[in-house]
Amino acid sequence: MLAVAPSTTRLTLNSEFQGTLRRLKPEKHRTPLKPRPESELDFIESAGSRTTKLLYDTTVYIDILQNRFPRRGDAMLRAAEAWHSPVTEAELAATCGLLDPAPAQTRGIMEQVVAVIERRSSHRTLATDSEIWREAGILSGTLARLQGYKSDQRRRVLNDALLFATARKHGCSVLTRNVLDFDFFQQLDPSGKVLFYRQALVGKPSS
Repeated sequence: MLAVAPSTTRLTLNSEFQGTLRRLKPEKHRTPLKPRPESELDFIESAGSRTTKLLYDTTVYIDILQNRFPRRGDAMLRAAEAWHSPVTEAELAATCGLLDPAPAQTRGIMEQVVAVIERRSSHRTLATDSEIWREAGILSGTLARLQGYKSDQRRRVLNDALLFATARKHGCSVLTRNVLDFDFFQQLDPSGKVLFYRQALVGKPSS
């Protein structure tokens, strides 16, 4: 933990940082968050045509590759603007390093991942600037404190917080099946928009 000397207890932060702290108010959150009922969340089934800009979470690319993205979401993907993040590119790229190179199918999987990354338009990629990093740091830190997350969980939710903060800044909804983390982020910052979906089961018609 970061030790703070008694003489520095008064925050002397730049005005932008102070503004972010005033907006998010991390000190107001004192108790662990609880998942909300799914009826209180926005899912593809109930979104209709309201969502016009979608920032894809990594789960979307993976589920499309594995044919596990719900069929009823296909029309929405075609109708809405698709936006991307360097965060999800890094998570997809990490797959190429994590895969065991020995199995014969590894090369084919890596080629699929590369194709997905290369199809993403640079004009539809939203950079993570200092404001986004600042908001993501506060959100992920607050969530880690409230839920008692360990170091590996903190790194994971930082990436999710970067997506959430990026979408909020640029007027997008995060498209994801990661209900738990993004539900918590919305509870911390209700101004952020998220659209959830349920993964289709392999071998069964998606809906």
